[in-house]
Amino acid sequence: MNRTLPLRIGFYTYATLLALLTLEVAAVSLLRYFTDVLARPEVVTDNAFANPYLVLHVAGGVTALLLGPLQFVARVRERMPQLHRASGRIYAVAIAIGAPAGLMLSLGTTAGPIAGAGFALMAILWPVLTALGIKAAIDGRFEDHRAWMIRSYALTAAALTLRLMLPFAGLVLAIPFTPAYRVIAWISWMTNLAIAEFYLRRKARLAIPSLQPATA
Repeated sequence: MNRTLPLRIGFYTYATLLALLTLEVAAVSLLRYFTDVLARPEVVTDNAFANPYLVLHVAGGVTALLLGPLQFVARVRERMPQLHRASGRIYAVAIAIGAPAGLMLSLGTTAGPIAGAGFALMAILWPVLTALGIKAAIDGRFEDHRAWMIRSYALTAAALTLRLMLPFAGLVLAIPFTPAYRVIAWISWMTNLAIAEFYLRRKARLAIPSLQPATA
């Protein structure tokens, strides 16, 4: 039996579940904030700066969430570099719109200053990491470019982590919504960034050939 088969099955299973979750979050967000099909959470609509920044944040965030995975597909980068660059530019523009809007929303949140500070810091780091990735690509440092964009998408994917953590905190751990929301405002993106950093450091270690002792 091929020893890599279980790993491949696990990877494709994970990728499929992640893709389905991404599509579900994107669809629900668009239906909730751009139509009247789904009700909007009060913690979001009561934000002092919901109008006009909420729709800008959702539009930018959903666009980045959907386009981000495409940037990491090797076949697209190698066989369709123009598509890779074009989708990358749209991804960057989406963050340039979604991040400042998210920062404004963090200032007007009704969940208190702890949650606001967590969302604000993420809204600042999000475009910064993306800009570092863009600069690395312009300079021809493509390994650095990929690393920074992995970190960037880790923050983009906080939209997924938050929506997994909130029901887990309420339904499984029985933590009231507001205290859970304040903590998850931090750990939703910090967890993703920590995982991305662990992956990048492990990849870098494996890429360094081990030094063999000299033989006489």
